[in-house]
Formats: sequence, C-alpha cells, structure tokens
Amino acid sequence: MKISIQTESLVSDFGKREAYKMIKEAGFEAIDWNINTTWSYPELLSAKELRGLSVFEKTLPEVLNHYDEELFEIRKNGLSISQAHAPFNPYDMARPEILDYAIPIYKRMIEFCSVVGCPNLIVHGISTRDLASLDAEECYRLNLKLYESLIPTLREVKNVTVCLENLFARHNNGFCDGICSVAQEAARLVDLLNEKAGERYFAFCLDTGHLNLLRNDPVYFARTMGKRIVSLHIHDNRADNDFHMMPYTGSLDWKRFIEAMRSIGYDGDLSFETFAQTATSYVPRELVPTFLKTIYEIGNYFRKEIISATNK
Repeated sequence: MKISIQTESLVSDFGKREAYKMIKEAGFEAIDWNINTTWSYPELLSAKELRGLSVFEKTLPEVLNHYDEELFEIRKNGLSISQAHAPFNPYDMARPEILDYAIPIYKRMIEFCSVVGCPNLIVHGISTRDLASLDAEECYRLNLKLYESLIPTLREVKNVTVCLENLFARHNNGFCDGICSVAQEAARLVDLLNEKAGERYFAFCLDTGHLNLLRNDPVYFARTMGKRIVSLHIHDNRADNDFHMMPYTGSLDWKRFIEAMRSIGYDGDLSFETFAQTATSYVPRELVPTFLKTIYEIGNYFRKEIISATNK
C-alpha cells in the first residue's frame, strides 16, 4: 500500500524535474499520473475537425517518445505509477462524434499504461453533468459503447484495469447523482462489463470528495462495492463544491473513510487528489512543499490505521 498523489498542477507549476523531486522529498512513493491533460475539452467542442488535438492520436512509439523526459524524472525519483487519469468528458450532445474520437485515445492510453507499468487507468463515464435532456437509457447505452469498445485492447495487453468512478452531476445550482454514484448500480455495471469481457478488466476508483458532495456514506458505498474498489481519489470538500482539499479541511467524516477501507480489506494504494493545497493558484509557491509533506503524513496515518485493523 503506497502513498500516491496527483501530478497535475505540480508539473505545470514547477516543471517536471522540480515537481517529481518535491513529490519524492515529501515522502510519496507513487503518483496518479494526470495524462488527462492530453486534450482540452473546450478545444474538442470548438475544433473544426477532431484531429491533431492529442498526442495519443499518434503511434505508441511516438507517445512514449513524447513522455520520455517525464518518465525519466518519475523513475529517477523512484516513484511508481499507481494509476493514471484519462481525459474527460468523452461525449457532448452538441457534438456526439466526440465519443468516437475519444475511444481510440483511450485504447492508446491502455497500451501506454501497459508499457510504462501503470496498472489502473481511470476513465470517467458519460454522465448527466451537461446533458440534462439525455435520458437515462440513452446515457446507459453510451456508457456501454464506451467501455465495451475497450475490451479488445484490454484483452490484448492483459495487465491494465480500467476503473470507473463515482461522478456527480450539477442540477439547479446543486448536485445530483451522476454515473456510478449509486453503489448498487455501479457494482452492476462493473460486473456486467467484466462478464462481457470474460475477465476482470474493469474495477472501481472511489472518489471521496464526490461521495461527500452527494452525502453518500463511505462505509455503505465501500461495502457495496467491496473488492471492486482497487484505486482511490482521496480529497475533501465542504459539500458545497468539488474543491479537492486535503483531508480534515472540509466536512467529510474521515473516521468513516478509514472504517470503510478496513471493512473491505482494501490493500491498494492511497492516492490523493488535493489540488487545493498543491496548486500555486491556491497557495503560495513556497508553501507547496509543506502542504505536500502534510498530505503524505495524512496518507501514512491512513495506511497505519487501515493495515493495523486488517492484520488483526
């Protein structure tokens, strides 16, 4: 069980060399690699044609060459890649062809993860965030199309798992259920996809901040999902915005989170998604290393509490 953190904002704010040095010096053993920045969603919506918008349109050797410098810094600092985040959103009602553009991107990402040693790729489903008039059946059909299309590539590489995530939707200035935000429905979808694949190629990334926005209890959600949960996005908020704060700075009950992980015998990595304390747009540049160390210590505390109970 390694302590991991997202790379977005750290790499863009500090550069590859300094960012990964800081992550290592703070104590982290792994990263959640934000390769989701490979495309810009506004550009997808405005582009005349969906071409030349992502490096993952290129061949696998070209993609590896593009990330060679960053991979060198990751490995130089002894960091493993516990998971990676694919770009989102993969669909828009005003431009439905985005889905057909996104699918080959995700397939190339699976191949990329296989080569660089990243076991989990988090791929957001299609939700109702900006699709209020999209009915539930059509949304479900589109999600099946998205995830089923990845099965041949997953079968080919064999060593990568695609993780679905509990998402929220915005409605009337508030929050409502998004794809996989209802535990029973999320469990059924993961199981159905694995049944169609004939192997366990799909699993779940539990996002604690999204749980809190929807007032979902971590223990109930985790027990319902069980061993389907293989990765985490750990962050806090005050249930009024998806602000990605570090634990104990919002309103999430972290005792319940620890109990949730204990109850399912969670043994994956503890990965933080805490932009609010690691981006220079939120905190002074000089304080980022201090916040990184604090986030790591919180992760280390979680690890001790979860492992000690699991070993009893």
